[in-house]
Amino acid sequence: MDNKIIKGGFRQRNVPLSPDYRPLYKIGLITLILQYVCRGNKSSLNKLHFFIWAMKSEKNMAFIRMVFMTEDLSKVVSWGVEPALNKALNYAIAEGIILLDNNRYTLTSKGQLINKLIRADKSLLVREKIFLSYIGKQKVTEDFITTLTERISN
Repeated sequence: MDNKIIKGGFRQRNVPLSPDYRPLYKIGLITLILQYVCRGNKSSLNKLHFFIWAMKSEKNMAFIRMVFMTEDLSKVVSWGVEPALNKALNYAIAEGIILLDNNRYTLTSKGQLINKLIRADKSLLVREKIFLSYIGKQKVTEDFITTLTERISN
């Protein structure tokens, strides 16, 4: 077999990787979503996508707040599906932070510990914690997400 030398290298980039593409950032958000807005700390994939999209920008969060204040759900016509969320979920499952059971993602005791540390740090994910706290466990149920998805699909 011929041994060939292959040259390669890395280039330093001036632009850092957006947090949206960092799995650890998404895992932190997932633990907050499961804790703050999901009954039994369980969620469907669709509900996780809804909240990841909502927290992607201040504009999205303000829009969702307005929808609930006015109770006009007809304004919600779609939300984004975040490919990086699926990768973060796979990492979180592999690390024992969440479980996937019957198409529901659930916080494990390790996930609850991570969540507790994130919530205790007043400098981490401040706007996200405020937003999720506002939403609470009553406003966006699995039935709500299913109904909204069906309405949007038709």
